[in-house]
Amino acid sequence: MLKTTLTTPWAAAAGLAAIATAGLFPPSTPGQETGPPDLSGVWQRNFPGMNPLVPDPPMTAWGQERFDAAKPIHGPRTTSATEANAAELMCLPMGFPATYYRPRPFEIVQLPDRAVMLFEVDHFWRIVYMDGREFPEVPLHTWNGYSIGHYEGDTLVIETRDFIGWESESQQRWIDRIGHPFSDELRLTERIRRVDENTLENEVTIDDPIAYERPFTGTLTFRLRDFELAEFICNELMLSELPEMRPGQE
Repeated sequence: MLKTTLTTPWAAAAGLAAIATAGLFPPSTPGQETGPPDLSGVWQRNFPGMNPLVPDPPMTAWGQERFDAAKPIHGPRTTSATEANAAELMCLPMGFPATYYRPRPFEIVQLPDRAVMLFEVDHFWRIVYMDGREFPEVPLHTWNGYSIGHYEGDTLVIETRDFIGWESESQQRWIDRIGHPFSDELRLTERIRRVDENTLENEVTIDDPIAYERPFTGTLTFRLRDFELAEFICNELMLSELPEMRPGQE
């Protein structure tokens, strides 16, 4: 994969974030217990993009019906791009954890009161608030939900609620790229830790009583990359011949 170049306003944002964090956190490496764990860097998935989070997620009748209506361009039920109803083909946000399944890097920036994730895919950011706040009393459902986090030893624990869930056959919302749905009742818990210098592990728990009979947990891993995030224009990508957008490709 070619090393890419950052050509967006993120260059300034990342620089300011680096300045803001300088001196605020003591040095930390995997295995150390002093200060927040260092999760910073540019990361990319280290797992197959066509796999489910767990084999055979325990879907409810509601979930199964919507899974059957899904027309993904990845996995065992691959359809053509013209027939597919995957959110990524409509340039719509995929939510979490589905966004992690794209073969595009993301960057973690840690600040004292929040962690920020900058995603190359769809050119968006995610803010994880870590100032002790509660979830809003009146939820505002959004594509990527509302995230609150805290540290537990060497682990960043994130809970995300208030997603925009599955709405219609043309408004699909999946936890992966192969069609497993989620509703607006989804509560997503992530436990992110750096297992070694070059490996990030994310233990993901799906708790959605509308779509699944019980909560379940799977693990996603990511590798550290010597990349800068590149400009990403979704509509332009849809017209390209990149393997990422070809049915059946990673």
